Amino acid sequence: MIDNRSSDSNLVSIIGYGTFITRNLWKDKFNVEVCLVKNFTRVFPKNSWFPYVLPSKNSFWTLKFDVNQQELELLDSIEGVFDDLFERIITEVYLKNNRILTAYIYIPTKKTIASQKLSLELDKTDRWKEEIKKYPEIVEKFPELVL
Repeated sequence: MIDNRSSDSNLVSIIGYGTFITRNLWKDKFNVEVCLVKNFTRVFPKNSWFPYVLPSKNSFWTLKFDVNQQELELLDSIEGVFDDLFERIITEVYLKNNRILTAYIYIPTKKTIASQKLSLELDKTDRWKEEIKKYPEIVEKFPELVL
């Protein structure tokens, strides 16, 4: 567990699957844990600087961390929720200790899927893992992220 020294007990869980990981947005948060996200595929288009997730029958390893309401609003802004680029939905995550929790995940809106021509065909190998490998500290701490 990573302690962010926050006194706010009204925390919610967020899934970080892209730049939330590589830009270290998890570092000062509570309850950072590796988790398995089922029913989604992470897609990293070749001309993009960040990945998306799309509904599928697949799964991938990523990070779950807890944020307070103020941090959640900031993440909504970063993800373009107010600009209709992404929406924040609730999904189940599976922790390494076999616990199942619910957490928010940011998924592209239909508008974004159409404008970016997103599809599962764009990335069949989860190329974002190669981005994560560029950060040895992350790989050392969370090796499951690149399996």
